Amino acid sequence: MNTASPTICPKCGYARTASETAPAWQCPSCGVAYNKVALPAALAQPEKLDRREKSTTLGWGNTTSSGGAYLVLLGLGIFIPGTQVWLGVLPCLAGASFYYWISAYNRKRSIEDVPTSKIVNAAQGYVELCGTVACVPDKVLTGPLTREPCVWYSYGVNERRGKDTVSIESGMEGVPFLIRDETGECLVNPRDAELLCELCQKWESGAREYSEWSIRVGDPIYAIGRFSTRTAAPAGDPEIEVNAVLRTWLADPKGFFSRFDADRNGKIAAPELARAREAARGEVTQRRADKAAGLNTLVAPGDGRPFIIMNMAEGGVRGRFRELTIVHLVIFFIALGFLTYNLL
Repeated sequence: MNTASPTICPKCGYARTASETAPAWQCPSCGVAYNKVALPAALAQPEKLDRREKSTTLGWGNTTSSGGAYLVLLGLGIFIPGTQVWLGVLPCLAGASFYYWISAYNRKRSIEDVPTSKIVNAAQGYVELCGTVACVPDKVLTGPLTREPCVWYSYGVNERRGKDTVSIESGMEGVPFLIRDETGECLVNPRDAELLCELCQKWESGAREYSEWSIRVGDPIYAIGRFSTRTAAPAGDPEIEVNAVLRTWLADPKGFFSRFDADRNGKIAAPELARAREAARGEVTQRRADKAAGLNTLVAPGDGRPFIIMNMAEGGVRGRFRELTIVHLVIFFIALGFLTYNLL
């Protein structure tokens, strides 16, 4: 059960801010202990929240997408009437759509040109990985609204006040996580990636609308970036480690005799002790081999090629960028056509 303190009081609805001095477990407004109040039904039953929507979040901490830029430019043309305004808006719209088309096209080409690799035999360099999300120990997040385990989330709470909608609370956070396939694991940090999230859960309670985008543990995941394996040769004398393992086993005499006293006479003869040492040596060899295997990581390439993470399967990723290239190109030609019409 999650015991994290909510940021909105379940009793009085007060939204906690970063500057509050009250303890994290207590509401600054009404003074109630959060864990003494039952959660509202809208927050207590996330299993009913199964609506999926699509989002494109390009860059950590930047939620402004191409759609936002288009809406701003179209809003200027619609709400400030006049041909001269449109003559200013249309070139900007054409330029923006051309820029977004180039960006989407480059990403589409990068995805199509790089074959999917298995983690166990991925080459050092620019690779494409597909698998499922697994959490790093002690690095799992909990969605602030749905209470579901995740590795990245972006959430918002909006309230309708008459004709206006006011943002009450919002936030975004992510932690390093593992991509896991049937051959191994790879550590990924979403901070420097272009992160595209597919899962959003939205619901309403009274005048408030809650929404939470998230990448959850167990989700299918796609990533493309620079793959590397850091290895470190085990140091020290392996025989010292063998003796340490034997001392650990001897600390439990009953278990040691049960395992290595083959004739069950309550004594460890020389051949039995040799077998115990050989077993300890095998365990040390395996430990050192595991350490030498190294840590697989996926990071930003550093040469301008994209570093992309999406919580969907490979086929969906390719389709998404094909759609984006078509949409931006269509908007470019429409803007160019209207601009030509207004100039004639």
